[in-house]
Amino acid sequence: STTSGVDRRPRAREVMAAGIQKGDRVALMLRTERAFFEAFVATLIAGAVPIPLYPPVRASDLLSYSRRQQGILRNAEARVLITFAEAERLAGLMRGLVPSLVTITTAERLSGGAAHAGSQSVEPGDAALIQYTSGSTGEPKGVLLSHANLLANVRGIGEALDIHADDVAVSWLPLYHDMGLIGMWLGAMYFGVPAAIMSPLAFLSRPSRLLL
Repeated sequence: STTSGVDRRPRAREVMAAGIQKGDRVALMLRTERAFFEAFVATLIAGAVPIPLYPPVRASDLLSYSRRQQGILRNAEARVLITFAEAERLAGLMRGLVPSLVTITTAERLSGGAAHAGSQSVEPGDAALIQYTSGSTGEPKGVLLSHANLLANVRGIGEALDIHADDVAVSWLPLYHDMGLIGMWLGAMYFGVPAAIMSPLAFLSRPSRLLL
């Protein structure tokens, strides 16, 4: 679990040390855990555009999974892919199949990288996030959202749910999904609401954990 406050490791200057520049498309193949929060925020601070991807889960589905992610990476023209150690080898197989992909690294490696740069300024109309559909009924389709789009969405959710700072949020929704990412986590940060976010796999294996 985590709260709406985020320690920004790997920090933006470490992300930049990995060769990420303002405007770059950065794919995040990460699980619903602390590393996702840190990499997502650091990417935004660096002025780059995060692309959440759902992580590999079943070994029996790796071929179709890899093909689907390759399509997303090519369509988004991702330059950097940040993943976790156990998935790094699979991610490496995609490098030669995605012409734009220059760097594959892990969140753990970034958190110990060199530091040399600060944050980048952004405008409301600048790209903030590319959100892709699941691809369950066809090829995944991406939507480019600006910072203004995200803020409008979060404010609308807050108004509809009548969110107050003394509320507490609990979720098992994955962070690569718009409801988990925008509706839950970004919304919790915007409204200053403490948030407990559990792994979807932990919830599915024992749903009663959500009530503990």
